[in-house]
This record gives sequence, structure tokens and C-alpha cells, in this order.
Amino acid sequence: MPLPILAVVVSGSLAILSAERGIAWLQVVSKPLTTALLLWVVGWPATRIADWAYVGIVLSVVGDIALLRTSKVAFLVGLGAFLLAHLAYIVAFFGVAVWSPRLVVVALVMAVVTARLLQAIRAKTAEIRGPTVAYGIVISAMVVAAWATVGGPLPGAWMAAAGAVLFYASDASLALNQFGPKKIPHAAFLTLGLYWIGQLGIALSARGGGL
Repeated sequence: MPLPILAVVVSGSLAILSAERGIAWLQVVSKPLTTALLLWVVGWPATRIADWAYVGIVLSVVGDIALLRTSKVAFLVGLGAFLLAHLAYIVAFFGVAVWSPRLVVVALVMAVVTARLLQAIRAKTAEIRGPTVAYGIVISAMVVAAWATVGGPLPGAWMAAAGAVLFYASDASLALNQFGPKKIPHAAFLTLGLYWIGQLGIALSARGGGL
């Protein structure tokens, strides 16, 4: 296993362990560190997609740090940081996007899934409905943009597409765990595990498909 990926796996495993066991100091260190290590995976940015991937990863680190706290303000800061991260990824993906009929299917699926997800968390997000709806739209657009790279010039396009879906699944599980009708057992494996695997796919695609 290449060293950058190994570093992400080890740090991410510690972050998941700390979340499951409630080890606060380890969570504070390992959570933002794991995301920051994705910059190492991308490598020194030499392309437009890598430049914007860097922006997305840095904004994700800001979001990780904000969400270490549990206040409403911290949640909104984290939500805003990740929304901007998704916008950065959208810009990156559209630079290497190609049209395909599959995008209509992907867009319809994302619209339906996001609408159902927002409905499931509606009761507990009344005070932040605007930000959550905006976030749902933007992350859905990010998934569609990632799928738009498949068949184009990006060597790691399938990694970008799969990574975007996993990133979405991570955020969906986080939303359901925090605002849904009941908690998800061992949620960290979904919310953090899928998050970093998804981000890893995006980082590898920005690098060019591999290390």
C-alpha cells in the first residue's frame, strides 16, 4: 500500500476508534489530520483539477475542525465549509466533464434521494432548513459533476464518481444519525469511514488515477 494511503488509513482508523470510544483528545488530533493527509495523496497540484481538489480538501479540514464542537454555530460553520468544499469539487469536475445520457439518470436519482433525506430530517431541522436544503442541493450537484467526468479525459474518473457517492452516503448517514428518528449504531464507521474513502477516491482522481 502506498505510504500516503497508508497514512490516511491509519489516521482514519484512529479517528473512528476515538469517536466510538469517546476519546476526545485523539478525535481532535486524528480527524482533521486524516483529511489533511489527503493533500499528500493528491501531491503537488500540477493540474486545474488538482488545484481545486486542494481547495476542497482544505475547506473539508475547516469543516472537520468546526464539527468537533456540538453547538449550533459550529454546525453551521462546518456545514458552510463543506458546502464550499463541494463547490470547489464541482468546479474541478466540470473542467474535465463530458456529456452522457447517464447524467440524466444520476441527476434524477440524486433529486429523489435528497428529497427523501430532507423529508426524513425535516422535523428536527426546522431552524436550519435553508442551510440544510442548500447543502443537499450542492452535494447532489457534486455527485452529478463527478459522474460527468466518466468517459472524459480524467484517468481516475471512476474513482471520482464512486468517491462522490460515498461522500454523499457519509453525509446522509450523519444527517440521519443527528436529525433522524433514531440513532445509527456505531455511526462513526459510516459517517467517518465512508467520508474518508470517498474523499480518497476524489483525491486519487485529482492526482490522475493512482500513486
